[in-house]
Amino acid sequence: MTPVNPEILDSLNWGISAEIKSYVFYRAAAKQATNQEFKETLLKLAGEEKGHYQILERQHHSLITSEQWISYSDIMKQKGLPEINEEMADVHKDLIDKVHRAADEREILDIAMDLEKQAYDVFSKAASRAADPEKKKTFEFLAGFEKTHIKIIQGMIDSL
Repeated sequence: MTPVNPEILDSLNWGISAEIKSYVFYRAAAKQATNQEFKETLLKLAGEEKGHYQILERQHHSLITSEQWISYSDIMKQKGLPEINEEMADVHKDLIDKVHRAADEREILDIAMDLEKQAYDVFSKAASRAADPEKKKTFEFLAGFEKTHIKIIQGMIDSL
């Protein structure tokens, strides 16, 4: 077997952390939201971030244990994907505090935009460096989701 490229593992580790951070952020922001539509959109984004986390966690686990890259479709078929628990949220207390200190929805959306742009950049760069088609496809898929989130958030900003 070919050893796993450390840059790929770094991208996966960064992505896992970023998805947890975004999940925690969206959940905290939704709890604070007073507008029902705004709250529902934030919860939807939180759910998608949780799904991204699960994809990355499975890939990372597979690469560490077997040095095998799992296709995206195979990941989605697997049962028992890991959950994000409250202890993971504790790591992001500063981010949650930032949400609580936010003056208004616009400030919350600015934080969300920064989180999504950071994730998009990392996944796009990982996709451009990936030689293996499955690696490239997975990172492009995740970058595409982050790009969709950027558009959703921009639409929310524009509607304020």
